[in-house]
Amino acid sequence: MSAMNETMLVTLYCIIDDFINALAKTVDGRKMLDSWKAKRGPQRQLSISEVLTLNIMRFYFHIFDLKAFASLAENTYKAYFPRLPNYENFLKAANRSFPSTVLLLQYFLLLNRRMSRDGIFFLDSTALSVCANWNIPTHRVTKGYASRGKTSKGWFFGFKLHGACDAEGNPVSLRFSTGSEHDSRQTEPLADGLTGIFVGDAGYLLRQEVFMRLFEKHKRILSAARKNMKRLMTEEQGHLLRKRSIIETVWGVLKERHGLVFHLARNMIGLFRHYCYSLLSKMMQPFLHSCPLRLPGLSLGLLP
Repeated sequence: MSAMNETMLVTLYCIIDDFINALAKTVDGRKMLDSWKAKRGPQRQLSISEVLTLNIMRFYFHIFDLKAFASLAENTYKAYFPRLPNYENFLKAANRSFPSTVLLLQYFLLLNRRMSRDGIFFLDSTALSVCANWNIPTHRVTKGYASRGKTSKGWFFGFKLHGACDAEGNPVSLRFSTGSEHDSRQTEPLADGLTGIFVGDAGYLLRQEVFMRLFEKHKRILSAARKNMKRLMTEEQGHLLRKRSIIETVWGVLKERHGLVFHLARNMIGLFRHYCYSLLSKMMQPFLHSCPLRLPGLSLGLLP
């Protein structure tokens, strides 16, 4: 394998399978896994662990078209997945795995929170266009859900991904919104369950009542000033504001190497399934290189 060797593939599968087995021991987890089974007719050939592994695996090969990857897997990885179905059934299984994908993503966010030590977080958002601007009038897949938004690079049509990461660039909180959502409205949801210093650009300037409400909850918001504002700051605050590029680098890696932006979705489930798998491929990468013997954090009660 070029982008993923055999050890990494086995590690990826073991991590996911450990998570699914741990999830099966919870009441809600058993209900969700029971829904994976077909109610009538032939049962699915692949296990849910195999489906999750295959869908995350394709992002390491930079193949963002599911149909192209299904063809590659059929020709190259049949030895690893002998029960691999045709593309239509693989697509149905991938869509059916969406709830498990969301839970796995939530688990790794909680794990990153537990591993974060210094209590300093960086806030930012990034645009997720769903089509080229000239296709907006004829776009139908996200009609009624997506909206027009504007960034420093211009107008787009789609969604926004809002996030908070620690000083190491590990995401600890993620939220999706429409493209027109102002960044400041997502500050409280992103900071939920976290305490410390939150550093953002001028888009995170808050009303005084919101700022004080967060301050009383031990959440200090440090935002940059607009060009027409004059503000005093300490040398330490200036140093933190200059480190905001950490989360911008995270967005860049997700878009350039993990194919976060996607214009080929045929429905909303397919679109957000792609987003979740892209995020998981980025967040799980450090664990694949360290090759842990077991899924980290299960003994810490981090299951959603």
